Amino acid sequence: MTAIGTRQRFGSHLGLERIALVCEALGNPQKDLKFVHIAGTSGKGSVAAYLAAVLKRSGLRVGLFTSPHLVDYAERFQLNGDLIDAETLEMVVDQAEWACRQVEEEHPEYGPVTEFELATAAGFLFFRQARADIVVLETGLGGRLDATNVVKPEISVITTVHLDHQDRLGSTVAEIAREKGGIIKEGVPVISGAKLPEADDVLREIARAKGAPYFRVKDVPWEGLGWDLGGGRLLFPGLGEVSIGLLGDHQLENAAVALLTLEKLRESGYNLPDEAIYGGMKEAVWPGRLEIVSPSPLFILDGAHNQEGLTALERSLRELQERCGAEKFTIVFGMLGNKDCGLLDPLLPLARRFVFTAAQSSRLPPMQPEILKAYVESRGVEASAFSSVVQALEEAQKTNPVCVCGSLYLVGEVKRVLPS
Repeated sequence: MTAIGTRQRFGSHLGLERIALVCEALGNPQKDLKFVHIAGTSGKGSVAAYLAAVLKRSGLRVGLFTSPHLVDYAERFQLNGDLIDAETLEMVVDQAEWACRQVEEEHPEYGPVTEFELATAAGFLFFRQARADIVVLETGLGGRLDATNVVKPEISVITTVHLDHQDRLGSTVAEIAREKGGIIKEGVPVISGAKLPEADDVLREIARAKGAPYFRVKDVPWEGLGWDLGGGRLLFPGLGEVSIGLLGDHQLENAAVALLTLEKLRESGYNLPDEAIYGGMKEAVWPGRLEIVSPSPLFILDGAHNQEGLTALERSLRELQERCGAEKFTIVFGMLGNKDCGLLDPLLPLARRFVFTAAQSSRLPPMQPEILKAYVESRGVEASAFSSVVQALEEAQKTNPVCVCGSLYLVGEVKRVLPS
């Protein structure tokens, strides 16, 4: 699998021409598959996990394509909850790499194929070979120009729209919504979890122009019933009380997005029994998202890395403090160098101290820990900085409870070094 990790993250030419040509060279495997296509600023992976669990419980062969991975690249390609095996992964990546090189040779005007385009093509090959009945497909970045956007899905889902990746997607919520809304296809139903009016307006406009039925979660009278370390509960019309295994108020919101999606899939002819919905929603797991590694002493992993995610994490940690009598947190934090230190602000009141470090697994350079240390110390909060994740963890665990956050790459590195 030598091709993985050798290609650029972003292409010099923006567009879907490269991935379309790669798929064509492979016999367009995506055209033999059915998809639920998911975009959004936050919550994509969690909604995907809920949907995949329920669809599997309903007796379907379910593909799940997500990114990034935490520990093993195979996490990106799952069938009925099982990771792709090493031999199959190598085979589909090699086939996709052959097609990538062919396209680069025949169409140099489009520039080199990116790593994500390669992975997307490999995923299509795997799911076709595995005879998946349906694939839950998460976008990598944005939507309109994302490599996954060569599919025509059964239904499109946009979880939330907030500021993130402004260097790639636009400087305003409306501009970012236009990029996320790029996954909306002619006549294909859309589920929207967007709450900001400026995002909702853009998404509705795109859906109307494409004749795509548009369903908003905020029009559904669902009700959150709270959560604790054992999971959460919500009331949803037609289903009554639904239990979920994921933690946090934001996961109740993600669950509502998933349940509305399942309702519309049912209406389109999918046989999704109530029992499968209750069981799948409860069983769904999504590592690295308010993941409790240890309840006592409390040790939490959360991949929150943007304004929306860190605000949701702040709410969750505050609730844990109030409900569980937890003290202020020792927060292990690292983030990419293209982010703003102001992302730390929601966490400042909850922190006993920060331990900053830098994940080395990202293709983009991390923010230097010393810069983050200086930022929070200037705001009166104790901090230390370590280049080594192992050293940072050793230091952090001197005071409990501990929360690791700021980057999925950091969470992945921590999971690799924690005792299993």
